[in-house]
Amino acid sequence: MDDTDKKILTAIQADLPVEVRPFDVLAERLSLEAADVVARVKRMAAEGLLRRVGPIFDSHSLGYVSTVAAATVPPERLREVADRVSRMPGVTHNYERRHAYNLWFTLTCASRQEEERALEDLRRDTGIPHIFSLPALAVYKIRVKFDLMEDSPATDAETAPPASQKRCQEPYDFKVPDTFSDSAGPATRPLSGQQKELVRLLQDGLPILREPFVGAGAQLGWPVERIVEQMREWMGMGIVRRFGAVVRHRNLGFAANGMAVFRAGDSQADEAGRRLASRPEVSHCYRRPPLEDFPFNLYAMVHGRSEDEVGQAVAAMAAEAGLTDYDVLFSVTEFKKASMRYFVEDRTA
Repeated sequence: MDDTDKKILTAIQADLPVEVRPFDVLAERLSLEAADVVARVKRMAAEGLLRRVGPIFDSHSLGYVSTVAAATVPPERLREVADRVSRMPGVTHNYERRHAYNLWFTLTCASRQEEERALEDLRRDTGIPHIFSLPALAVYKIRVKFDLMEDSPATDAETAPPASQKRCQEPYDFKVPDTFSDSAGPATRPLSGQQKELVRLLQDGLPILREPFVGAGAQLGWPVERIVEQMREWMGMGIVRRFGAVVRHRNLGFAANGMAVFRAGDSQADEAGRRLASRPEVSHCYRRPPLEDFPFNLYAMVHGRSEDEVGQAVAAMAAEAGLTDYDVLFSVTEFKKASMRYFVEDRTA
């Protein structure tokens, strides 16, 4: 990538305008030609630097619940069990991590009852009892942006978006009064049948075109301007957390991915969580329930160009937050990474 590629790729992760011609508006902001921007984004997608471009929906706002599950799997069965997990509806991320709890995956379902049934079926089918659900008790940060211009893994990009779009950048306020659990907010937003169909049309990403909403509009029978208006409304409501590109960070040079876990007392957990979330290397930060043999309750996803870099960052943030008991579980194998698909069985709603 040249400097122009890096500038575009950094910007479109969180600063792609919700407009009829989003790449035109972005090009104007970056003092580039729109046709060149589209051509470069298409090329970078073809080269495997981008997973998708479009809206990132908030599961809870759409009526879903989610959790992270941890499992202890015999090494000789890891691939077999991981393949079974990856086939589960609602599993979007599935990783081997270097730890006794060696398989970690995210699971999104329509209800807690459905989630527990899915995990119980998995325990029964695999014969592995040690599969535990660790839902978020508090969310301190969900924001991913790899800054290719600064050569650092992530930035908060506070000055990047215009004020009218800042909600997209900060869907959650990380002050304790507004910190929420997975079951306590943000509020579920009921959608009409056409709105659900729009979610289905957009959730896999948009074509990289000057007017990317045209196809969805034609299928739905909506003018493009109405789709743009709906997207802006959803961003303001938190239904869409972000509108932009999802990158393949390993292909961009951020090869190390560590799940840093910390043990914090109940009285210090929220303050420590906010401190961890303030670090630019951290993309996601949560409080989760501890396990008897895994006493950690703060989780932070930390990205870097090497495991040494991640380890040094985690040590620094632990010292800053006053947390002495911590570990880093490095990702070894990515079995699955995909976007959640909503309302797949709800086409009659």
